[in-house]
Amino acid sequence: MASLKKYPIKFNSVKECEILSGFGPSICKTLDDKLVEFARKCSLSIPDALALGNRLTHAELLERCLSRVSSCCWTLRTPLEKEALLHQFSSPLERPLVDSQSVQLHAVSSEGDGSPSDYLIGQSYDIILLIDIHETYGMSKVKEIMRTQAVKWETRSLPVGDFIWIARDPGGSSKGEEIVLGLVIERKRADDLASSIVDGRFMEQKGRMQKLGFRKMYIFEECKSMYNLRISHETLLQAMVNAQLIDGCDFVTCTSGEQCAAYIASMTRFLITKSQYNCDVYSDGRRPWEAFGDARLWGIPWTEYINLGKKSPALPLRDQFGRHLLQIHSISGSKAEDIIALFPTPKSLFDAYDSLSTEDEKKVMLAQSTRSSRLKYVKCLEFISHIFS
Repeated sequence: MASLKKYPIKFNSVKECEILSGFGPSICKTLDDKLVEFARKCSLSIPDALALGNRLTHAELLERCLSRVSSCCWTLRTPLEKEALLHQFSSPLERPLVDSQSVQLHAVSSEGDGSPSDYLIGQSYDIILLIDIHETYGMSKVKEIMRTQAVKWETRSLPVGDFIWIARDPGGSSKGEEIVLGLVIERKRADDLASSIVDGRFMEQKGRMQKLGFRKMYIFEECKSMYNLRISHETLLQAMVNAQLIDGCDFVTCTSGEQCAAYIASMTRFLITKSQYNCDVYSDGRRPWEAFGDARLWGIPWTEYINLGKKSPALPLRDQFGRHLLQIHSISGSKAEDIIALFPTPKSLFDAYDSLSTEDEKKVMLAQSTRSSRLKYVKCLEFISHIFS
């Protein structure tokens, strides 16, 4: 971001972005894929798509980014403006309205991963906002805004995400009948994001959000100390850009807790307007082909959400050792598997090297200990012996 601000030049190809600091092959490839997608949707050639992008003003670019629910990072303004924007996201459904007095689950064909296993009849379920019980900062103001805007909400211990929505029978209370809608939101103040990047929580939380198969969104809340944190402001921006381009997350930027609450309330009302239509229910790893919000509501059972979102148990020492080996240059998964088959723990490998007296013996020890041809590469063996002896 800093490079683009410093050098606001027009490029003839995405490859040219590599001259800028912070733009590596991975980010350039992601940008290239986005360009191809943009050209396809606009029925343009790549040069014409680039020319169109270079002709657009800053305001026109923002308008295009805000026109779809899967837009990139954009700044929340007033609740009324955001309410209007949220209603732009809605698209008409071909599925007819079905009246019902209570929630009904109907089995449907589930051939292929994109087919739902059940669905909830439209107008027969309530949409309830769930707020993580561990989300405490500024929540008194958030809850006050929810009450004043007549938003149904509950607090609950959530394994992943600070805000989710469930579809539930108006007269029911069993969590086993609840459907978690396919959208998870994590709220991050600038100082919290900085500390979570440093201690690794940001990557770990992002990985658990990825496992859900939901649309993933971060609400980034600015604070006065955001330019005087443990890491630079540029690093925060880079982390958000990487999460957008590489991990497919959406970012919404707010300047206060009140704006965050207004956005959550508006999103809740938007989801309620779509509850008049059927809600597809997916299970056993199935997910729809289209993104959440593009066509209709969908979700997964509460129990599946809990199982997917909870933290992974501690890995056995053997698996941890295998992951450690994979960090060594030129060690592939198959090579690491061959090594831990012989030496399942770091101590066993250390002891094996300590039992040898010469460096030459240590360099060929792994190759002589297995018949696998994958451990015959001399430089690789020398590197391992240097680390563990």
